[in-house]
Amino acid sequence: MGAITYNDLPAARDRAVQDALRKAVEQTLGTLIDAQTRVENYMVVEDRILNWTRGYVKTFQIVSERKAAADLYEVTINAQVDVADLEKDVNAVEHLIHSMGNPRIMFLVDEKNIGTTSDRSHYFDVTMTAAETVLMNKFMEKGFQVIDPATVRAGKERDAVLAAINGDQKAAAALAVALEAEVVVTGKAVASVATGVNLGGMKSCQASVDARVIDADVGTVLATAMKNSAYPHIDPVVGGVKAIEKAGALLADDLIGKILQKWRTKFYQANTVKLMVTGLRNYTDASHFRGALSYLGRGIKAVHQRQIAGGVGEFDVEIAGTADQLARELDQRKVSDYLVDVVGATANQVTISIVRAAPSPAQPTVPDTVGPQ
Repeated sequence: MGAITYNDLPAARDRAVQDALRKAVEQTLGTLIDAQTRVENYMVVEDRILNWTRGYVKTFQIVSERKAAADLYEVTINAQVDVADLEKDVNAVEHLIHSMGNPRIMFLVDEKNIGTTSDRSHYFDVTMTAAETVLMNKFMEKGFQVIDPATVRAGKERDAVLAAINGDQKAAAALAVALEAEVVVTGKAVASVATGVNLGGMKSCQASVDARVIDADVGTVLATAMKNSAYPHIDPVVGGVKAIEKAGALLADDLIGKILQKWRTKFYQANTVKLMVTGLRNYTDASHFRGALSYLGRGIKAVHQRQIAGGVGEFDVEIAGTADQLARELDQRKVSDYLVDVVGATANQVTISIVRAAPSPAQPTVPDTVGPQ
């Protein structure tokens, strides 16, 4: 059904077709998820999956259409719905609701314990640091997939590793992408002995651990945190390790909480996907395409143009969906005067190539005829 406003029948017909497509997806959706899940997460289903109707409907035919009332247009369709894509997103929604995702995470934490050298090359002398070990265990307890730090140390990109643990976000993101990780955690752990503390022969070993979490494919920071802890021990080296482990456990809990909250915000409110566009001829092309993209689908909330250089444009697209959904919405579509081809997609970025569509052939002018007077 589509409401007729201001006697605009074509617009009402378009609204009726869209309503029919959504109902076709909703009908198929009902066969994929149980009734209880649907009741509990109905708003999620409505706001997330059904917003991307055309991404699931491959073909449809209009069976009948009519003006059902003075203010209502009615359309009946037969639609072919891609169950594989729809089921994939249903499972992704349920997975996010129950465990908030399961990305592959890589850890790069430099560690300086009491009595150890300050030479950065010592990072490669161990399989993993104490801080990395406790962070890995904490994240794995929550169901995250973790890449073995030994894999990182075994690589030849030592300069890149050192740059990453010293705060170079681009180096960290590049390493993570090379090792097929979606998220990278970089940080430092330092232990020292507190002076002026009388513990009857024991040493008060103090540790500070800080880290930042980076989305590898776009290089943006997801979360940051720093924790301090102390551990008394007669052996300062052992005490330093214990203090680092204690601070690392606190750090892991803080980071995991911040990451999940970030994902909840993305899921229930708006997600920003980086869109790289190749094939732009000039700035006018970029502005025209951005404007057309803003009105493409119900899931797109806003499009922000970041930079244009060498025929490549970078945009931030705020959507009520995922990068995968945006990719399916754009692939092989005509957006205004442009034909779109999706050439790459990651968890947070979509890369497309556009070409200007050939203009429609001009229609011959039919002269007016004058009937009998």
